[in-house]
Amino acid sequence: MMRSATPLLGLTVMPEYVQVEGIDRVIENVLRAGATAVCTAPAVTELADEATGAREPPSDAGAGSVRTLDRPLWGQTALFIRTAPSFAPNRELYGDGPYAPPPPQALTDREGFIIRDFLKACKRAGIETQFQLMAAAPPAYRVQWRQTRPEDEPLTAWGSPVTGRVDANLTPASPGLRSYMRALIIDLVANYPELDAIRFDWPEFPPYAPESLLFDFNPFAIKRGQELGHDVEKIRADVLSFCRRINAPDACAAFVNSFGRDGLTPDNLEAAGLSAFFAYRSALVVDYVRYLVDTVRDVSGGRLKVHLQGFPPPLNHLSGFDIAALDGLGCELGIKLYTMHWPMIERAYAARLAGYAGMSEHDALCAVRRAFRFTRAEAENVADVHYPEPNEPHRAADDVIGTKLRAARKAIKTSPFWALAHGYGPTDDVLRRLQAAFVHGGGRVHMNRYGYLSDEKLGRIGSYIGSEQAAAAVARAR
Repeated sequence: MMRSATPLLGLTVMPEYVQVEGIDRVIENVLRAGATAVCTAPAVTELADEATGAREPPSDAGAGSVRTLDRPLWGQTALFIRTAPSFAPNRELYGDGPYAPPPPQALTDREGFIIRDFLKACKRAGIETQFQLMAAAPPAYRVQWRQTRPEDEPLTAWGSPVTGRVDANLTPASPGLRSYMRALIIDLVANYPELDAIRFDWPEFPPYAPESLLFDFNPFAIKRGQELGHDVEKIRADVLSFCRRINAPDACAAFVNSFGRDGLTPDNLEAAGLSAFFAYRSALVVDYVRYLVDTVRDVSGGRLKVHLQGFPPPLNHLSGFDIAALDGLGCELGIKLYTMHWPMIERAYAARLAGYAGMSEHDALCAVRRAFRFTRAEAENVADVHYPEPNEPHRAADDVIGTKLRAARKAIKTSPFWALAHGYGPTDDVLRRLQAAFVHGGGRVHMNRYGYLSDEKLGRIGSYIGSEQAAAAVARAR
């Protein structure tokens, strides 16, 4: 029997689980969790070693190396994998552009078919099918892969790149990036007629590293910004002036003390003389997103949906994920509640802020917590702020999650909205965070990802999603 056409729960299932557990078992577990949409990727994997593969789970620039999987892969809960496309890309589509898809490998020939078989089986079960693509990081199949060239790197106001980032995003104004993504979308639509939607991850300037807030003065970005009506050179001068002022004790104290009850807001940025800068960044992001959405619509004849997922308030003001401006572009919008990342962000920003004007680490952490509102907890030493261990509850309280989701939904007038929760962590805490996301997200949650969801977690998620308690809570939240 076909399920509802409006999914309430989505679930990301990375391809390796389809390979290891098999199509039937994965779909059985997806249905047991109550999911009506599944997101995967056009890739297949195999075991590798540290020299030839990427860590699974991803190490998040080293901070997430404590992470392990709830569902073993090839008998392991932390391993290195090698990835290949699950199809043979049509090289002619990509022309002589600077980015090319990885060629098919023996692994593609041996196991690539399983992804299309999985999509077909999902369709027979009434499950919506999606691919997740990295929005601005060719080849875009998985977060661990990266292709780049110096001329496409986002640059700070000083004209320098930022190394060691968690993300691998290029400048969204890169012509090479745009031509590659169009070719990839054409390729995927041709190879996977069973696909219902494409989910673009990080269509923004991910603000993990404080220095990334000073993007983007790449020449391609400057040119596109000027075409969009922004005085980019004046904006650059204003940014550099702010960076000089913030080193003065009084100016630094005044800025951090401006974070009131609502934390960092556009008003704070305007008072600091930075509103034009962040409007410029948002314009670059919205312009690129419009290109992606229009491309998917054109290539698929309007058949495929587009999902965008980005950082929660207030970080979206910094990342360029302007919810109000993205609303109405014809896509579904999601806010990522990846709460294990939040201490990592707090620590990075506090350490950087402590370097300004002789501020103590404790005071810097207090300021960051006032700005970002990740937790209501009292600030401790920066050294004690850490990525949570697998069995450690996350610090984000239900009201923190609710506040961020309500702020995001308030900016949306027409687009369907999703909260994105994460399955990493102890079972009770995962269920707590899921329930908060489900209620305050208006009854639509996408869970990332299957590898962190033990059989117990899957069963409890399914029991909650189908309960009268959940339905009543969502009705109240609406």
